Amino acid sequence: MINRYKHCKTLIFIVLLNVFSSILHYVHNVVHFDHYPEPDWLSPHLVDAFWFVMTPIGIYGLIVAVKSQMSKGHWWLYLYALMGLLSLLHYNVKTDNIMTITMHSLIWFQAICAFWLIGYVTMYFKNKSGH
Repeated sequence: MINRYKHCKTLIFIVLLNVFSSILHYVHNVVHFDHYPEPDWLSPHLVDAFWFVMTPIGIYGLIVAVKSQMSKGHWWLYLYALMGLLSLLHYNVKTDNIMTITMHSLIWFQAICAFWLIGYVTMYFKNKSGH
């Protein structure tokens, strides 16, 4: 029971940190949209809309994972984390814009949080299968 409580507490923290990092990055991206490297087809409205799609997926994955001990929620959490890693695609867009330290920091903060979520969920299943 204590291990499950500790696991749930850790998972909640990591998912909420992912939500927080995405809020910081997405708000900065929308406010400073013209300065971020973005593909021509992307608009601030699409960036904003994507956040409102990805975040409920993460929250849903967290709820399902906590209620079902990860057996069903892990795929939703992986999907959410992968959506968070899409921020790294800023580095794949050719542009004349020079990215600021703030931009780099927010992109990498979100990416590191997403990698942490993927690692935590993966280690949880590795430990479960080992017992």
